[in-house]
Parts: sequence; C-alpha cells; structure tokens
Amino acid sequence: MLSGAGFILSVPGILKIVSLLCITIGGSIFAAFGECTESIFWTITYIASSTMSVVLSIISYAVYAADLVKSPLSLKTLHIAEIASSYMLFFLLLIVSIVKMTQCSSRKYTIDHVSESITIVGAIMLAIGGTLLFLDWYSSVRVDDNRTNATSQTENEANSQHPRKSIMV
Repeated sequence: MLSGAGFILSVPGILKIVSLLCITIGGSIFAAFGECTESIFWTITYIASSTMSVVLSIISYAVYAADLVKSPLSLKTLHIAEIASSYMLFFLLLIVSIVKMTQCSSRKYTIDHVSESITIVGAIMLAIGGTLLFLDWYSSVRVDDNRTNATSQTENEANSQHPRKSIMV
C-alpha cells in the first residue's frame, strides 16, 4: 500500500499534485482576469469551490505523504473518505466550471475560458487519482485477506486430519 515516499512518487500522488496545481492555476487566472458581472453567484461559487478543493487536496496529500494513519480501520475510513471527496469535488468543480463558462456572455474569446478549462482538467485528474488510490488500497486489502484465508484453510486441513484407527486393536 502507498504511504510516505512511496505515495509521493506514485501515480496517485503525482496526479494529486498535478490536479492541485491545475485547480490552483485555474482559480488564480480566474481571480486575476475573470470578470463576469452577469453571474455574481456563480463567480463566488467558483472561487469557493476551487479554494475548498485545493485545501482538501493539500490536507489529503499531507496525510498520505506523512503516513499519519496506521490502523486498518482508520485506513479504510480514510480511503473511503478520499474517494468520496474526490468524486464530490470532481462533480462540484465540473458543474460550477461549465455553468460559469456558459453564464458569462461578456467573455467572447476562447482565451477567456482558460481558467474554467484548466479547472475541469484538474477535477478530472483529482477523480482519477482518488480512484487509483482507492483501488491500490482495495487490492492490497484483498491480497491480505486471500493470504489470511489460505493460511487458515491450510491450518484447518492440517488439524482436521486424524490418524485412522484400526479395527483390529
């Protein structure tokens, strides 16, 4: 299972950093150049959702990179929370970015929608990274369960073999 330096150099760790950079860059570009007076609500929602996803991604990355969680139950909870938050943030960023792109009619050029496009790419990478991290954990749990079952099964078979008693005795 991925933890510490293994997580930092793994595909899910790299995807988490790249998605974090994409969402941060997209939000920064929008904050600097994204004037949209038609939809103040979606502007605030876009900035809030981008900021929230960056903060949650940093916390999640730090927990995995520092290898803070050790117990199996906590690891299970952490991985389920990771995949749930990854997909929740993915759908939130996707919806907000698409609505933001369509609501601002004053932005006529394609370059004006770069921030939302970068955020969508970051959201997709966030969902893929969360899925890969969950699948890596789940496969390691399944392998451990299979080893435990195989060991207990061979022990049961060894204990169940009683020597035959002879009728002649």
